Amino acid sequence: MPEPTRTPRVVVVGAGIGGLVTALLLAHRGLRVQVLDSAATPGGKMRQLHPGGQPVDAGPTVLTMRWIFESLFRQVGEELADHLSLRPLSVLARHAWGDDEGRHRLDLFADRARSADAIGRFAGAAEAQRFLAFCDEARRVYRTLEGPYIRSPRPSVPGMIAALGPRGLAQLTALGPLTSLASLLARRFQDPRLRQLFGRYATYCGASPWAAPATLLLVAQVEMDGVWTVAGGMHALARTVADLAAARGAEFSHGSTVTEILETHGRTSGIRTADGRVFEADAVVFNGDADALAQGHLGAAARRAVPPRRASDRSLSALTACVLARTNGFPLTRHNVFFQRDYAAEFRDVFQADRLPRQGTVYVCAQDRDDDAADPGRPERLLLLV
Repeated sequence: MPEPTRTPRVVVVGAGIGGLVTALLLAHRGLRVQVLDSAATPGGKMRQLHPGGQPVDAGPTVLTMRWIFESLFRQVGEELADHLSLRPLSVLARHAWGDDEGRHRLDLFADRARSADAIGRFAGAAEAQRFLAFCDEARRVYRTLEGPYIRSPRPSVPGMIAALGPRGLAQLTALGPLTSLASLLARRFQDPRLRQLFGRYATYCGASPWAAPATLLLVAQVEMDGVWTVAGGMHALARTVADLAAARGAEFSHGSTVTEILETHGRTSGIRTADGRVFEADAVVFNGDADALAQGHLGAAARRAVPPRRASDRSLSALTACVLARTNGFPLTRHNVFFQRDYAAEFRDVFQADRLPRQGTVYVCAQDRDDDAADPGRPERLLLLV
């Protein structure tokens, strides 16, 4: 009689959201899945800290492009709405400039007409019309790239060219093939504060608006398609995905630092942890910093998996602080951005002088606030980011 087929074993290194999604999908398909992470809880950057004993989202604070997770849940026979409570935000962010924030303050809304009205009062009717044209352009770029790039599992330049066709290529070419986001915004808006506001999209991926591509204007469409808060914080989403994976047989080992990816006869055969344990596997999925492999931090065998990258080629992170504190003065909403007047100086400090910005833009997520910006009347949970 033929031997029964052995169920493949997969080790996932890293319980960030990519590793959790991988574990869920593989476990749902019947594979034996082991997830290891050095942290005490799942989520990676989608984590919580507890200043004053209160849970504060310390990484992502809202959900956009919810269709990605709706699709994921349906792939495993579940519905996102059955597991998580999502609430749409009508105020995308409150932006402030200078010392007199009450006079130099602008809210953007999920409703573009409300945003246009606000911009008209803030910067004049002509800028409001430019904003509406900018929104139309962002929608066209998003729709152009949605299929061949955003939804593609493995986008490539040849594949995108073939999928875009003449009309799609013309749409992207109109932006300028080598145009930076800052250059595009300089042509689209006259008010430097609006250029500064929309230039912030580059920082979402750790870049400078003077270096990032103009196609990042599509973030405007992503946000107008919807921004949601998650009851229990974004960490609740990570925990839910982990729970669904565990319900399908995935095993989790937290507090486990992987030190080596093992190889036998030229094939990946498992991993070794810092305390000497070995987990055998037919495949290893690494959900961590790819440069850790290139630098040999997980052994010589894994070093060949990816080429090394220069430090200057890597995107930047941020300085963050989670606090529990009373606030006063400025009327915070959920998302608040406090700009300095010389935006370019921040990026010269970082990218040219290799130092922290002497005067940096500060993002404040007031996690006990709603759209109406009501003061909770008690110490509130804040994520501060530079």
